[in-house]
Amino acid sequence: MKKSFKSAAIVLLAIIAGAGPVQAEYNSNVVGTITNVLTYDGGHFLFTLSAMPSSPCANYFIVPSDIPVDGRQMLLSRALMAKASGEAINIGYDNKTCVNGWYRVHRIG
Repeated sequence: MKKSFKSAAIVLLAIIAGAGPVQAEYNSNVVGTITNVLTYDGGHFLFTLSAMPSSPCANYFIVPSDIPVDGRQMLLSRALMAKASGEAINIGYDNKTCVNGWYRVHRIG
């Protein structure tokens, strides 16, 4: 009885140790022109692209507020410059995990 409890406890601990938080990953790229940039007080911003990817996320890309401020400012600058110039830009994003229903951006440019 004690041996099966000990084995079950070891298995449970192994499962818990291996189950970490889900991490967004940079797994896709898309090229297009930025059509809208929406900024918010919380520090995050959304934008749309002329060539939005299909499902699973909605029709926006997000640069979330958990990215350090200097990184968000750099990405926002790149997005605004690309929108102003009308030139196509490469967006690196996570096409599997949505943040609030939007594609999480890892790279602009």
